[in-house]
Amino acid sequence: MGLPLSGKTTLGNRLSGLTGIHYVDIDDGPVHCGPPQEENPLRSDESRARERKRMTVAYTVEHAAVKANLEAGFSLIISATYSRKSNQEFLRKAVEGGGGELKLIWCKFNDTEEEIARRVNERLAKEAPGGCRSVEHYLDDKKRYEGTDLPHLLLDPSTIEDWDRVLRYIK
Repeated sequence: MGLPLSGKTTLGNRLSGLTGIHYVDIDDGPVHCGPPQEENPLRSDESRARERKRMTVAYTVEHAAVKANLEAGFSLIISATYSRKSNQEFLRKAVEGGGGELKLIWCKFNDTEEEIARRVNERLAKEAPGGCRSVEHYLDDKKRYEGTDLPHLLLDPSTIEDWDRVLRYIK
């Protein structure tokens, strides 16, 4: 979990490569199970409400995949923002319902305005999936970000040197 641009996808891909565990990024699959994102989902109250509903669909699909994989005996690495504690609780219940154990990693970075702009521009240049396409959008997400009360490991994926520590945590 973590704000947009915090390194969740980078971390998920790296952990999947190191462990052989299947990785699902909410931006690569579940988010496409609902309607497409508007060009500017912040332009009006109606657009914001539509975006919340669109992401509710994505989280519902992602959590169904979590539960189904765990019930089949497969571990799973997932990434999503989880800005609301209600979605975190929804995930916790999906993991519990599938008979798994939740290992939460909260990705954070030094989010100066310059670093946010650099990461947004990098994402746009790569045509990477994901909803955060501007500094304004990032700051809007940050304003409503609730953090977590669930047990977790806090890290900045761009500065990880001790991968053994991270692997010990998730095993």
